[in-house]
Parts: sequence; structure tokens; C-alpha cells
Amino acid sequence: MRIMPIFLLGSEQNFMGEDKDDQTAKSDVILEKLGLNKETKLLVRKEEEILAINIHGVDGFVIFPYCSNRFSSLIYLVETKLPIIIFSEEETFCYALDTYEYLSNHENVRIAFTLEELEKQIEVLNITKWLVEMKICLFDGGEWKLAGAAWLKSPIFSGKLNIQNIDKEKFLEAYRNADRTFAESLAKKWISEAQKVLEPSFEDVVKSARVYIAMKKTIEDMKANAAYVLWCGQFTKELETKMCFALAKLADDGIPVGCWRGENLLPLLILHGISHKPVFVAEAFTQQGNTITIRHCFAPSTIASCAYVLRRWRTMEGTVTGYCQLPNGEVTLVNCGIGDKLVVVKGNVVDCKDLECDNCRMTVWVKIADENAIRKFVGREFAMVYGDYTKEAEEIGQKLGLRIL
Repeated sequence: MRIMPIFLLGSEQNFMGEDKDDQTAKSDVILEKLGLNKETKLLVRKEEEILAINIHGVDGFVIFPYCSNRFSSLIYLVETKLPIIIFSEEETFCYALDTYEYLSNHENVRIAFTLEELEKQIEVLNITKWLVEMKICLFDGGEWKLAGAAWLKSPIFSGKLNIQNIDKEKFLEAYRNADRTFAESLAKKWISEAQKVLEPSFEDVVKSARVYIAMKKTIEDMKANAAYVLWCGQFTKELETKMCFALAKLADDGIPVGCWRGENLLPLLILHGISHKPVFVAEAFTQQGNTITIRHCFAPSTIASCAYVLRRWRTMEGTVTGYCQLPNGEVTLVNCGIGDKLVVVKGNVVDCKDLECDNCRMTVWVKIADENAIRKFVGREFAMVYGDYTKEAEEIGQKLGLRIL
């Protein structure tokens, strides 16, 4: 983010003194401490200096109130709709509150009372910008659509994200032309690293390695930051396998990847952005009291630093996925349904099992902290990350124009 720091000094005595050189030096020290750019700062002594600000190329402002002047011209910055953070230090507490008071009814204005709060708010702005600008590679042949207008509000089709479809034929060509020797070496490596291998044969794992090579080449060729597979069943006939284990290995590489109908894409990206951790994308399965189960057929092993158990996808011969024993612990869940609402809840993973038979490989039991939150869920798809990121996830949702339930 290109943040402009603005110091409200006024023309009288303030906490930085009266000497202009002294004020410049002290403001530089503050900005160095906060990690903000000194070159873009503005020391404001008169109202008209705010009105003269050129907002071109600016993504947001941090306001440092050091005097009792109201500076009503700040409304000019507010009306740009760019994010504004008012920073309060111990000795400027009264000035920060005074400044915030007449701007607080605007959604783009926030106040931070500690260095940690300011850093988190700036991080939220950075992630929001990343979400809007990043390129997401969509693995979709474009041959099917769910009926109904609501489907068009999915995060994939709503226009909120920069989604670009793959060229399906080029992807299948990359799969067919994947280097056999390299695919075999990957397969041997994956088998040697696995906790154990149950149903899949060596050839099955080689096919998954070829899918991985083709997917990674497609993502890199498109210069994408993330990837999503819209219903992987549409590729099963041509690939003669499922894409599950390739997705798991791409996630292990640190690439945000998801799969199913698209409603877990935005939750995936939000949680990946704020936590810098691997994310489990899943679908709701059962509910009993304040405990729900969510499940899916792939998970990054980096979530738990665990070795995969290589298995078939459900009961389909020739396919490969990996069971990963996800650990117990505090988690954040994000659910957004068709994308115009967002639900963020805190919970605890209390169990993880492979239910065998015609089931997704990872089924995770999550005890929701507030049972009433379950009644707010707006769709079946979820993203889950370990740790408490509820506040940051809600703030990012608000910045994206979603309604937080």
C-alpha cells in the first residue's frame, strides 16, 4: 500500500515543539519506528495544505493529530473514500479522539490506539489491495453452470476478484506432454515421504504427478497468484484421475488453491492473506449442538507437518489423494455463501478422521465457540485456518463491501 502519513501540527506550540527542523526530525523517527515511508509524509500547519494534497497514486492515509485544531478540511480526504487511520499515542489521546469524533460516521475512517493495532490495520489494507489486484487462475472448461441468478453472485462470477480462465486444451496438452521421467521421480519422492500407501499403484501416483506438473505450468504461464478448480469432475475423463493430490502438493508449495463450487475461494484468500498459513477448504457435513463437521479430499500437509497416507479418492480406482491428520487446536472459519455476506467464527478442532467408503478423506470435527453463530451460516463451503484471525477477517470483508453477519 502507498500510505501517506499526515502530521497535524497547527501553527502554535505542540508536542513536537515549534522549530520546523525539529518537527521534521521527530516525525521521521516516528515513521521509521512504524515502518512508514518518510518521503510521502506531510506536515500540516494550515487548513489549505490538506486541500492541496494530490491523491493520485495514494492508497490511504495515516493521520497523526498533534494539536487541538479541528482541521475541518480533513473531510476532503474522507470523501475520496480512501482508507484513513487516525493514530493515537498516549500524549495525543485527546487530540486523536477529537479528530475521530467528527469523522467517525464514515466507513473509511478507523482509529488505532497502539502500534500493534496500527500495524494490523495497515496489514488489512495491504491484504485487501492484494485480494483485489491478484490474478486467480480458474481451472474451468466453461461447459457447465449451476442454474439460477444466485450462482452469478458466487465469488468466482461476481466480479470482485480478478478471475482468468485457463485454456482447457493447453492445460490438457501440458498434461499429455508432461515429462515422464520427472513425473516418475516426483512419484517416487512422494511415495517415499508418505506415512504409508494403501490403494494407489505407482502408476496412479505418476498420473497425479503429471497433473501437478501441468497445473503448475499453467499457473506459472498465466503469472497467477492463486488457483481454483471449479468442480474437478469435469476434468476426470480426460485426465483419467482426480486432481486431489496435485492440489495438495500445490498447496504445500505455498500456492493458495481451492476446489468445488467456488464459494470457499474468497474465504480461502482472506485467511491465507491474513495468516500467511496454509488453509483447509472444506464443505459442511454434519451438525450436533455446537459441533460441526467439515470435510474435503485434500489438505496441505504443511498445516500439521504430517506425512500423507496415500489413498484413493473415495472409492474410485486409479485416483490418488492424501489423508492428512489435522491437529486439534483453535481455528478461524470463514463462510460467505454466494459472496455478498460474510460469516467469521472462532472454534476448536477436536477430532479428525478418515471415514472411509464413499467419503471425502479429511473429516474434521469443529466445536464452535458460539453456537448461535451456526445459525448465521449462509452456505455449505468453508475455509479454515489455525489461530484466531476473526477481527482481521471481518475487517477485510468490510473493505471488500461485504455484509458481516
